[in-house]
Amino acid sequence: MIDYSRYEDGTGLNWYESDYTMQYYARRYLSPAILEWGEEKLVRMGAYTAGPMDARARHTDREGAPRLIRYNRKGEEINEIRYNEGYLQTVGDAFESGVVGWRYRDDVPEKVPFFFTQLLHMLMSGAETGFTCPVTLTMSVAFVLEKFGTEEQKETYLPLLASMDRETLEQGATFLTEIAGGSDVGATETRAVPEGDHYLLTGEKWFASNCDAGVAITLARVSDQPGTKGLGLFLLPRRLPDGTRNRITIRRLKDKLGVRAVASGELELKGAVGYLIGEPEEGFKYMAEALNISRMCTATGALAISRRAFLEAAIYTARRSAFGQVLHEYPMVRETLLNMMTDIEAGWALTARMIELMDRCHTYGEASEDRLTLLRLLLAMAKYRLSEKGVEHAKSALELHGGNGYIEEYVTPRLLRDAQVNTVWEGPSNIMALEILKTLGREAKRTGGRHSAILEEMKETLNRVTLPELSDAAQCVRERIPELYKDARYLLSADPVVQNAHARRFADRLTDVYSAVRLLEEARHARVTDGSSRLMKVAEYFVDRTFRPRVHDIRSGSIPSVELFDEVVCFKEETGVRPS
Repeated sequence: MIDYSRYEDGTGLNWYESDYTMQYYARRYLSPAILEWGEEKLVRMGAYTAGPMDARARHTDREGAPRLIRYNRKGEEINEIRYNEGYLQTVGDAFESGVVGWRYRDDVPEKVPFFFTQLLHMLMSGAETGFTCPVTLTMSVAFVLEKFGTEEQKETYLPLLASMDRETLEQGATFLTEIAGGSDVGATETRAVPEGDHYLLTGEKWFASNCDAGVAITLARVSDQPGTKGLGLFLLPRRLPDGTRNRITIRRLKDKLGVRAVASGELELKGAVGYLIGEPEEGFKYMAEALNISRMCTATGALAISRRAFLEAAIYTARRSAFGQVLHEYPMVRETLLNMMTDIEAGWALTARMIELMDRCHTYGEASEDRLTLLRLLLAMAKYRLSEKGVEHAKSALELHGGNGYIEEYVTPRLLRDAQVNTVWEGPSNIMALEILKTLGREAKRTGGRHSAILEEMKETLNRVTLPELSDAAQCVRERIPELYKDARYLLSADPVVQNAHARRFADRLTDVYSAVRLLEEARHARVTDGSSRLMKVAEYFVDRTFRPRVHDIRSGSIPSVELFDEVVCFKEETGVRPS
């Protein structure tokens, strides 16, 4: 059981050793060989992120933001970004942890899956999303080259992107957004003209994070085909093979609400040298794979913010008294913490399946049409749901701190500012809702409307949830699936205005039901393998809260914030939490 009152704030614990939920999923989804090899690395990262990394994050956010140096003292354009030493140290430490590189190493027990590197990424994200943005983008560029690059491109650039030595590392970036289009990638105006073994790219990129990265990928128009059909994907090195600087100008850095650690800028490509990746007019398809990595990392990063927000709120309310009573003794405070933890557990259940599918499709070579369809859906659903919840949880943590929560000496203002970017990065929430409908529409066209991978998986998963204690909740969720069928059929046959009007409502319903299904499955597994009943109670509460709130209504006689608090919020069954 965790006694939150023992700690001054969230930095007093090792973020891996104290996170029983993360440990459960590590044991559940990592192979024994990877768990044995990698768990000590997670423990070290849990101490590092709660300690030096978080301290540097505070400084970077308030006083150490990156600065653009356009010209040197001779008036020559140098276009360099100056970072504070703490930022450089932290980013170097992050990459040397293998968060990107382990996937490409041979000195490992077996191929290192995304599931392991995402655990490292989540621990980092609890300290500062701005520090993990370069990691995410480097991971994205490496993945695109891994899948679609020529042998020469892989041999030249993958070792740099995957380096676990800060002296040889080249970070990655994806230059996607243009001012004309935003999320409408088909409005890209940057043009690419062939010249010898490369292309010359001319245009502007409006919002490019990690904008001084050594290896970027970008879309540019290679033909007059409209929309995304005429786009190619290009590799843009910051330095050309002869050592000269590529013709990429950073016009200015964005003054952002949050994630101030990472440099996001406006770029001008002035005949920049770019090397074509894959086929000339397949660029959007390739960039979509980079976006899939970024969306996965955005989802897991948002879940990490939720966890940090919960931890800070749980500790503060366990130590603070008001009106003669410790704050977390009040039922309303307990209800807030209970709901935060329940959301986190539901988010983990959704996220774990998403990452598992990412590995099955892209690490272990077990891709199929159904799995790829399901993966695309879960990436959109997790990115949407967890980003929104991250903002909600950061706000709740701030409010539970009262006036102190609004003061920059506490982490809560930064959490709220940083959480908000996840609802925008790699496609806003509305775009994610539309992506879900588009994916279902493509599947319906492929199968003639006779099959839905996600709805079939939900039914099959619920059929495994046979524990008597979960039967009532499982039946409640099972009854929602036919309604999802009806909603999906109606929307897929409706005109675009109707689809657009209801896309987000449908995304919420689908994500609610799917999250409940996965949470019930994890509750079943925990009970069967560990004998733990905690996740069963979380799952039942999630189902009641989501689908039948009357169970805990005013006259119900039930107060779950009192009945479930010790077991769900304080992990009453667990032992062994140690300060870092």
